[in-house]
Amino acid sequence: MRIKGPGRHTPQGKCLLDQVRSSMFTAKKMFINIARNKARSLILAAFSFLAVLFAGICFGNLEQNESLLAALGEKIPVTAAIANSTGDRLTGLDITEKRIELFLDLGLENYAVTAESYGNIGFGPENTEQRASVHLMGTNTVSAMDAWKPEFSMEQTQAGAILSGGEGLSLLSVQEQDAGRIGLCLVNESFIQERGLSWQAGDVLDINLYRALYDEFDGVSGFVEITSAELEIAGFYRTAPESALEAADLVCSLSWLAAQYRQAGNPLLYSSAKGIVANPLELNTLKTKAETAKFPQIDLQSPGGRPGNALVIDDRFFIQAASQLKSSIHLLRLFMAPLFLLVTGISALVSFFAMCHRKREIYLERCMGREKAAIVTELVGENAVLSLLGGAAALPFTGGTHGIGILAAFLVIRIVTTLAPAIRFTLENPMKIFHS
Repeated sequence: MRIKGPGRHTPQGKCLLDQVRSSMFTAKKMFINIARNKARSLILAAFSFLAVLFAGICFGNLEQNESLLAALGEKIPVTAAIANSTGDRLTGLDITEKRIELFLDLGLENYAVTAESYGNIGFGPENTEQRASVHLMGTNTVSAMDAWKPEFSMEQTQAGAILSGGEGLSLLSVQEQDAGRIGLCLVNESFIQERGLSWQAGDVLDINLYRALYDEFDGVSGFVEITSAELEIAGFYRTAPESALEAADLVCSLSWLAAQYRQAGNPLLYSSAKGIVANPLELNTLKTKAETAKFPQIDLQSPGGRPGNALVIDDRFFIQAASQLKSSIHLLRLFMAPLFLLVTGISALVSFFAMCHRKREIYLERCMGREKAAIVTELVGENAVLSLLGGAAALPFTGGTHGIGILAAFLVIRIVTTLAPAIRFTLENPMKIFHS
């Protein structure tokens, strides 16, 4: 047996059809009212537009300032470097390996560490014609050479791979492996040209490493022989003319140079160390770690000189910019909520007064036998449509992803503020129309 559902002529079908017709009539009447009362509709939509626009601009500025604050470290990097006790010297220092280890433990990134050595270099001990004195610099990154404005005979990434050597200065196993192999180096072209040398990439040079001794005036007073090693020429670099005097003759991996000194029983003294603070917003944490690691404060009355044991953090510009952004964020958070509530409250009052103005219309419809639910639905739906149209028109000007959320919140507020008076007026005695 086939069971049929309710037909259109059955009581159930007729009831369903009446509901559809009633809903269609309510929707049609709602849009007719919007079109007929253009001034009222325009005012309600305009208030929705202004409220959503105002809130969107405030939230947008807040979001933008917070994003700028989070990314401020990339635009204004905070650097930390080891200096002498007076803080007036960041290069040409004597920094112990222990101090370097403490420096790297601060959690910096993109650190650049250098060490200097001197040597006598050539193609072999028996070949004395092409031997020459050299100034050798060891480093872990090509960024340590930026002041020379170098141009490499290879890709800069290749030069960086040559200088990076080990994965970290604190890994002693890496340095021990370096002690048993031929190192790679980059040669300054002006050094070769001035001495008329015919060195080429792939040549293996033997080098006698020396540590320089300095007098009280910071002049070289002598040398101490450390060890002998071998270096293979991996490439060349050319410096800017104004940097020719300060540029090293040879540059090699810092881990390789440290390994040669350690194998000879003479720990290497490093000449500079700097890095970028990973999260400048946690500067206080970094400074606390520096105090725990016993980095002394800068003392302008101290002798200064070559010993590198103090820590200098260049955070002036960052702190100034961060303070301004934090002040703006604080003010936005402080005034945004009250101002948004004020704008929303004014908009809600406009909706309420608009509803009061339609009280006579509501009483007439009630006298004509229209259902209360249909009247409330029409009024709330009309207000919701106008709020949605006005708020949606403001979205392109708000920016960010917060606009839709603001529109949704405002729409809920408008529906609630419309629903209360609509229900109230439909529940009142419609006969009041004859007494007004």
